[in-house]
Amino acid sequence: MLRKAMICLTGLALAGPALASAPAPQMPAQMRGIWMVANGAGKDQCNAYLAELRRPRGDARSRLVGSEVISARGLHSYAEYGEGNFYWAERIVALGKGKWRVHALLGLDGPPEPGAAGKAVLVFNLEGAKLAYRIESIGGAASQGQSARRYFRCAAVPAGFYAG
Repeated sequence: MLRKAMICLTGLALAGPALASAPAPQMPAQMRGIWMVANGAGKDQCNAYLAELRRPRGDARSRLVGSEVISARGLHSYAEYGEGNFYWAERIVALGKGKWRVHALLGLDGPPEPGAAGKAVLVFNLEGAKLAYRIESIGGAASQGQSARRYFRCAAVPAGFYAG
């Protein structure tokens, strides 16, 4: 019995580094992009963002305030100066066609810091060209009163925008 326990512990010790270095989950490809609120103001914001991208030395990032930027790593609810909430995916569960639950590390006004990040659970729903999400819980407590807004994809996330 003791020998079996030692073999199990040895196996866990050897697997530990491999488990720790497992790659982070990636957001589904069909969700990645720069998403604007699906209304007239969102369309105007998207056009302004795209115009800044085409301008030499344009400041396209200044046009992202209020948008949702979904990279392979997770969601960034874009605020002034590139701040806002960052939700880096830890686990992604498919709930059906176009629906996912994302368990994420939460960083306020910057990417989540190891050991200092909060936790959040978000539910995404992609129907056709429209994306909606809601925050199900933050820090284990159910989120109250947040309704799902609908967004349209304005553009792809530029290469190098985020690491990951």
